[in-house]
Amino acid sequence: MKKFTFVLKFEKNYMRRKTRAYIYYIIVTAMAMLCFTPAHAEKRDKKKKKHQEVTVADFHPDPVARKSRPDRHPKTLEKPFLLASSRYPTGPLLHGIDVSHYQGRINWDEVARDSKITYVYLKATEGTGNVDGTYRYNFSECKRVGLKVGAYHFFRPHLSAKAQFDNFVSQVDTKKQDLLPVVDIETMNGTSDAVMQSRLLELCELLEKEYGKKPIIYTGKNFFNKHIYGNARLRGYKFFIAAYSFIEPELYGNFDYVMWQYSATGSVRGIRGNVDMSRFVGRHTIRDIAY
Repeated sequence: MKKFTFVLKFEKNYMRRKTRAYIYYIIVTAMAMLCFTPAHAEKRDKKKKKHQEVTVADFHPDPVARKSRPDRHPKTLEKPFLLASSRYPTGPLLHGIDVSHYQGRINWDEVARDSKITYVYLKATEGTGNVDGTYRYNFSECKRVGLKVGAYHFFRPHLSAKAQFDNFVSQVDTKKQDLLPVVDIETMNGTSDAVMQSRLLELCELLEKEYGKKPIIYTGKNFFNKHIYGNARLRGYKFFIAAYSFIEPELYGNFDYVMWQYSATGSVRGIRGNVDMSRFVGRHTIRDIAY
């Protein structure tokens, strides 16, 4: 009996110690959480603020040369104030878009209802073997709804110009185009200026023979100033310049250009997500790009 009483007392003491330990553990844990939460929140806010500051710091007017992949731009400014150019007489500020498979399935009937959209450029090909799978559908739809349409090729300077030309004409029926072709040059692909310029000129000359007119060259403002302006033969072409800002970009030598792509975050009815937006500059009109 004494032994049994001793056991009961032992168990009671054991349970009391266990309960105290458990309560102590809860109190310590709660205090630790109270201490940790403000520090964690502050750290998280600092991290978020730092991320926002980096994003703003990377917000340059001409990010085109830094595209991670064709047709994909960093987030840019929205539509600029569409005032007449200070360098040229007032002209009709007509807008256009350029699209590719990144825009997915487009409702062209809806796009055509926007009276400001007067021209469309469709990505047809890239390099020597890449074909945009939406080109033929988009082209037939643009023709059906009455939009002026043209095709562009994303140029890779490390590849054969002739092979890139063959890729382009294998997909594009040049006789059915409304607009002059566009050669999109945004990256050096490890080549020198001399090699890039030589192959770009070769492709442009092949397209000129095919169309009977010179193609248009699309590039970013900084890319033009750094890699193209110095070549007198390339300056003989019309240019489509990308620079995302509220102000029309100025090129070296006050060089003239036909179109300005002012945003990559445009919104057009019938197209899901962002779309590249452009307009004519100053005195230029759709006659300057008509085929």
